[in-house]
Amino acid sequence: MTRGARIVAAAVGFDLGETLYHYGEPPMKWIEKGRPALETVVEACGIDRTKADIATAHKKLESYSDHLREHIEEVSAADVMTDVLAALGGNSAEHMETAVDAFFGFFRVSLEAYPSAIKTLKKLKKAGFKTGALTNVPFGMPRRTIEEDLARVGLAPYLDNFVTSGDVGMRKPHRAPFEWLAATLGVELGEMAYVGNLPTDVSGALAAGCTPIFLDRTANGIDFGQAATVHHLDEIPPLLELAKR
Repeated sequence: MTRGARIVAAAVGFDLGETLYHYGEPPMKWIEKGRPALETVVEACGIDRTKADIATAHKKLESYSDHLREHIEEVSAADVMTDVLAALGGNSAEHMETAVDAFFGFFRVSLEAYPSAIKTLKKLKKAGFKTGALTNVPFGMPRRTIEEDLARVGLAPYLDNFVTSGDVGMRKPHRAPFEWLAATLGVELGEMAYVGNLPTDVSGALAAGCTPIFLDRTANGIDFGQAATVHHLDEIPPLLELAKR
């Protein structure tokens, strides 16, 4: 579904999770997998803990999850893991890096790019568009983890840059992350289209002055005010016209 003429843009930004790549099908609920993830932390760090200790640490995770649902201020992986390790009886100075890697590594085992993601980015790059990504990270996931994931699934060569909510300290739909992405791509906000699968992707892009494209893989037909709706990534290049600069 499009409204009116083709979308004129100089750059296209993308959400990452459930847009360009996914952590398994159906979409994963991070907090629901929190306990087995914490068990990998305990094992990796060599901490002798009981199930009750892990349950207490999981409560800490839930408190951060509640914060991220209710607020746009980002948290850091260091803050999250400091609280988690304290509940587990670990030493944050000694175990921090191991704990962060083990925790996020648990979720990333099944990471895959969507089949048309690389093809879509290649087409956009060939047509002259700048391409970038903007993502709200889970539990303060470090930037280096996103870098590794983009390389691992083969998307890194086709993105000019990416921005995380951890970089900015604010989460979508706040306009600041969109401002950062536009700046890193060297375009004005009004010259950037933004593709995402959540209502906050649309509302954030609109608030920032970008052109939102809603990725509706479930074909629900919901209108959040987006300029266009697509059901597959490969529907995006035909919607766009390169802006003359």
